[in-house]
Amino acid sequence: MDTVHHRTWIGKPECDVSRVSLGCWPIAGITSLNVTDENSVATIQEAIDCGIDFFDTAYSYGYDGRSDRVIAKALRGRRSTVKIAHKVGQSWNERRERVVDGRPATLFKHAQECLRRLDTDYVDLMYLHSPDPQISLSESASAIQEIVNRGWARFAGVCNVNGPQSIEFMAHCQTSAIQIPFNMLQQHAFRELLPIVENRNIRLVCYWVYMKGLLAGHFERNHQFNPNDKRLTYDIYRGDAWERAQNLLDVLRAIAFSKNCTVSHVVMAWTLLQPQMDVALVGAKTPMQISETAGVMRVQLSTEEMARIDDGIKAHG
Repeated sequence: MDTVHHRTWIGKPECDVSRVSLGCWPIAGITSLNVTDENSVATIQEAIDCGIDFFDTAYSYGYDGRSDRVIAKALRGRRSTVKIAHKVGQSWNERRERVVDGRPATLFKHAQECLRRLDTDYVDLMYLHSPDPQISLSESASAIQEIVNRGWARFAGVCNVNGPQSIEFMAHCQTSAIQIPFNMLQQHAFRELLPIVENRNIRLVCYWVYMKGLLAGHFERNHQFNPNDKRLTYDIYRGDAWERAQNLLDVLRAIAFSKNCTVSHVVMAWTLLQPQMDVALVGAKTPMQISETAGVMRVQLSTEEMARIDDGIKAHG
């Protein structure tokens, strides 16, 4: 039996966090439908009650900082019981177009504003949201380090970097975490970064674990998507790639049935058993969604089950 451990730490052992982290992009209400602040507050509080005490937000999660403000409301009187990761360097312009800006002055501005929105003196982890191609990554990295030096964050990290970029960032910033997209069918960034972070005190954090719901088992083979569904812009949701993904899902559904759990639980357990993959982000906008996700904490996978899943992934190609 491969045992899934559900706690880890970021930076130093005293910064203890749940390995399942609530990703707060959905509660920003930009791409998710039917989001209400009342439900979002209840979702955050339910996460804490279920043992999830690590929250991931960003300056750009909401056109006006909605995610941060909802988190502040939900954590009133409970800030010391949780850890917060934040990202700076992305925002929205007046046309609601995403802007990437890694200039130090912008990163300092974003950091100060996020603390005001969150009604806190510090965050536990501050990421550069993504490299800015207009300036050197070393400048942005040095600014993130300065944010830590000023006490606005306890530890530093970077998101959405490749191997060479991660090395450049680490040369100018004491890096505790790197956040990347990762799931059963998208492992390129993970494979590239794994040899770089091995034997270092650096945690890998992943998002897109469920591939927009596909790997959560939400869609049967014959599912008919609304023609306007943006998921249809992804190759994995069409043609042969869709059929191969469904073949993998047949394996996952069989394992989930045998363990009396959900496909999403199996996928999350597999994810947390990957080497160096310390934290996985999951989104939720209702208390029921996050309590269902928290059920992964009771799921363990055998060596044989892990092998079946890995064979299914290889067959996908």
